[in-house]
Amino acid sequence: MHLSSTPADSLALESRIMDLPRAPELDEDANNHDTINEMDYFINITTPQPQLTLVHFDPKFLGGYRNQHMRFVAFVDFAVQHSIPQILLPSIRYGVAQGEHRGRDVSFEYLHDVVYWNERADKAGLPRLVRYDASVLEGRRRTNLDDNNKTTPAIACFNTSSNLYSGLSEQLLRDPNTNIRKVNVWEEIGSLVGYSHCRRLPPSSTGQNHQVSEDGGDEFTYLIAHGGSKGIGRLWADYNMMQRQRGKAEQTNTIDNRTTIYPEHVPVEKAINTILRPSKAIRKAIKSAIQSSTTTAVDQQQLRASPKFLALHPRIEHDMLRHRCSRFMEQNLTKVFDHLRGDCSHNVDLLFLAVNIELVIAEPRSTLSSDLRELALENVIVLNRTRAYGLFGSESSVGIPMFESGSRTAENILFPEEPMDYSNADITPRLVSSKSLGITDLVASIVNFFTIIEADRFVGVKGSSFSTDLFSVRYYMGKGGNYILSAEGVEELVGPPPPHSCN
Repeated sequence: MHLSSTPADSLALESRIMDLPRAPELDEDANNHDTINEMDYFINITTPQPQLTLVHFDPKFLGGYRNQHMRFVAFVDFAVQHSIPQILLPSIRYGVAQGEHRGRDVSFEYLHDVVYWNERADKAGLPRLVRYDASVLEGRRRTNLDDNNKTTPAIACFNTSSNLYSGLSEQLLRDPNTNIRKVNVWEEIGSLVGYSHCRRLPPSSTGQNHQVSEDGGDEFTYLIAHGGSKGIGRLWADYNMMQRQRGKAEQTNTIDNRTTIYPEHVPVEKAINTILRPSKAIRKAIKSAIQSSTTTAVDQQQLRASPKFLALHPRIEHDMLRHRCSRFMEQNLTKVFDHLRGDCSHNVDLLFLAVNIELVIAEPRSTLSSDLRELALENVIVLNRTRAYGLFGSESSVGIPMFESGSRTAENILFPEEPMDYSNADITPRLVSSKSLGITDLVASIVNFFTIIEADRFVGVKGSSFSTDLFSVRYYMGKGGNYILSAEGVEELVGPPPPHSCN
């Protein structure tokens, strides 16, 4: 599974990607195990093998949803580069970055379809996602008996109650008031007596060829810890390096204008975009929300039976108004809507607006300048007017109807109560709402993201990782009609997007 930067290896992975089945549309559920109990199948397909397994040692990925995804991409790429065939699923957790539930986190499988990933991982050249089983992944080289002739258990390197690498402080790392960016988690690994075998580097980075650690005496583990550590973190730096590997953009002259063509992404990221999709619960909610909104619009506005919709991600939340990336964006919603006049909105029936509505309508904080507070209040007025009269509409003229999804859809999605018990497939887990788990904002971002994937056209902004990733995924799914919005106006994007950057 090792992927080097040589052209031959890149072409090999490219060919495997090309052979992959097309990700099914949201109205399909193409898992090939309809006659098998879903939990049994999940347990079977996530069963670990006695092989090297990469563990994410940070308590969760940092940043907003797509910033976390970028770190996940870098994490997976590390596994591929070091020929590590498995990733420990319970160590992969996504967090809530802001709002009243800031600091909450949830397991990867609540948000993404692990079964779909594992069914395609080998062909895509990517590692499988596996559960933790100490009897497979850790142990002793020889049997040690205590005074009562009982086997002395090995010291495990993963804590199943905290979903953290053993020896790390759950009280510190799970505290929402702890700034993970200021904690050097890597330095804590293996520091406690008896845990030295847990501090491992991949064999390819140390010149070792063995499959398990040798430096811990009798104890051995297949687990290898990797993560971000302090500051922006290694994963963020690694992802930026992956973007630099794409090469330089080329200028293409056409009859009408000069177009910038950006190189495609590295094969690992393209493969991830091919096999990563939302969990079944989220897919069903997205499908239902789109059908409900379009059906209502058809009935009320007498639209065609299959209306086309334009998706817009304007990034006007208060946290972005003073962000350093905001200099690339038009933040006045009136001007944003004016920029939509033209080709991008031609012949569309609906407008889908992807914003965190709570962060748009909230009372502006005193930390914002007076000009930005005034802008934030004006944006709310424009938003409510567009809700009432539609895009380009007024009291005397109905515009393009607008619909939203996000939080309203996310808060009604039900998930199994944590922690999930995979030891018995016959136990039916109790279902709870995303709100009770404190992850509504995170799920809302996923709902908005994959709703936009379904749009006929999409207008996003430079400087937003969310928009940039949407451009990427839509491009590799063969979805055209992608436009970049700036203070100067809207420009159609040809080819993959430029790398995410605020510089």
